[in-house]
Amino acid sequence: MEKSDAFMFDNLDTLPEDPLLGLTQAYRNDPREEKIDLGVGVFKTPDGTTPIMRAVKEAERRLTATQQTKVYAPPVSVPGYIDHLSALVFGDAPASDASCRIGVQAPGGCGALRLGAELLARRGAQRVLVGAPTWANHIPLMEAAGLRVEQEPFYNKASGTQETGDFLTAVEQLGPEDCLLLHGACHNPTGADLSSDDANAILDLAQRRGFLVFIDVAYHGFAQDLEADMAMVRQFAAGLPELMISYSCSKNFGLYRERTGAIFVQGQSERVAMAAQSHLINIARGSYSMPPAHGASIVAEILQADDLRKDWRDELSTMAQTVREKRVMLVAAARETALGEALDFVAQQNGMFSLIPVSKEQVSVLREDFGIYMAGSGRINLCGLTEANVGQFVQALAAV
Repeated sequence: MEKSDAFMFDNLDTLPEDPLLGLTQAYRNDPREEKIDLGVGVFKTPDGTTPIMRAVKEAERRLTATQQTKVYAPPVSVPGYIDHLSALVFGDAPASDASCRIGVQAPGGCGALRLGAELLARRGAQRVLVGAPTWANHIPLMEAAGLRVEQEPFYNKASGTQETGDFLTAVEQLGPEDCLLLHGACHNPTGADLSSDDANAILDLAQRRGFLVFIDVAYHGFAQDLEADMAMVRQFAAGLPELMISYSCSKNFGLYRERTGAIFVQGQSERVAMAAQSHLINIARGSYSMPPAHGASIVAEILQADDLRKDWRDELSTMAQTVREKRVMLVAAARETALGEALDFVAQQNGMFSLIPVSKEQVSVLREDFGIYMAGSGRINLCGLTEANVGQFVQALAAV
């Protein structure tokens, strides 16, 4: 029998490296001592570390001491996780029937978004509209499920302000077979959250036009607080018969590598909700089969124990305050340079990210000449700024 000269992967092309992940490696390889990392979106302390939260450490200790098995977790979630997380998300937001909301554990916020995208594809959704710019992985996650994604600008990068007129006009064209993907608090990459007026306008359009709203909640607790940050979600839950929410515990519990998330669906009835849950579980079964248990068990332990829940809320509040202080610090430092008031908008935004008005060419100069690493879009993670390096950063910006 002749040996084949052709093989399955012979014609497989090497894909370009993910720009943001490649940026991290480039930063690590840079020998300069005064380099600044403003790239990947994780919370950092002034010394550049991303610590394990106190409540997480204690929850892990308790779980290790009492855990008797590593058997598979139930497909919906580890015991208690979805129930406690649902209360954190919806609070006392009314619905036509409390049983019309379901949740399914997912491997991180990305897993939750992909489950939601696959459910939309099964339903035959015509298109998903998202404001531009948006998080870089939103579009690949939706398109990988076969969905058609359309973008409509809502933000002026040069001025650092929202310009939602055209965006709302595009939303008004959506119908019952369409989906609108929104960010929860702390928009990534701009930090510019929807105003209450815009949220009200979108809610009114959704009620009249019948499109599905899908809200991605990735930074709960980093804007104002746990209650205020869910105001739009709860407003939409109270005002719409259908709603879908993806939730990530990566940032607010510091469980990045544990891949801990959830997808929630609100339907018009218990039957609709349970049907959605059955499909989500079926989609998961054909992908990763069973959810990872460790991170979800930690979250459930924290949310059900009064002492851990309080400590978690306190530490999260401190982390959020740290990020807000970074914004004020950056604006003050910029005003002491030729930049003047050019970055004042940063202080009015939320979360870890802002979009600095620089071009890709200027981003390259900042990296090559000044050792400052940021995404090509100009997105920065403010956690990378400290009192020691913020002057260096604004001087470099002024120079380019």
